[in-house]
Amino acid sequence: MSKQTKAMLASYARSVIAAVAAVVATGNTDPQDLAKAAAAALLPVIMRWANPNDPAYGRGNSQS
Repeated sequence: MSKQTKAMLASYARSVIAAVAAVVATGNTDPQDLAKAAAAALLPVIMRWANPNDPAYGRGNSQS
C-alpha cells in the first residue's frame, strides 16, 4: 500500500471518528444516522484528493 493511500485512509479514519462523535454528542445513536455521518466523512478526503495542489495526496501528487 502506498504512502499516499495510507495517508488518505488515516485522514478518512480521523474524519469518521469526528463525524460520528459529533452525531453521538447530540444524543443520537441511530445506526442509520451514524452511517450517514461516516459516509459524509468522505467529503473532506475527496475534496483533498480532487485538489491537484494538495501536497499530501492531491491528484497531481505522484509520491508513492
